[in-house]
Amino acid sequence: MPDETPPAPEDAHGEEHLPGPSFWPILLALGVAMSLIGVITKLVVVIIGLVILLVALGGWIRDARREYRALP
Repeated sequence: MPDETPPAPEDAHGEEHLPGPSFWPILLALGVAMSLIGVITKLVVVIIGLVILLVALGGWIRDARREYRALP
């Protein structure tokens, strides 16, 4: 039997949606890293990291919802 891969699923409009480039994942990773580094250094670094993390998470969710609403 030949090894055939099934066709990729497509959405209702016949094309796939890929999100645009974003800096939110990098900022989120920075917030997580700062929070974890702050656990072994100072409390103020934890707080700054958590603030960055929350801002990045909120921005990423907001952008994702905006892109989702803009889909045809």
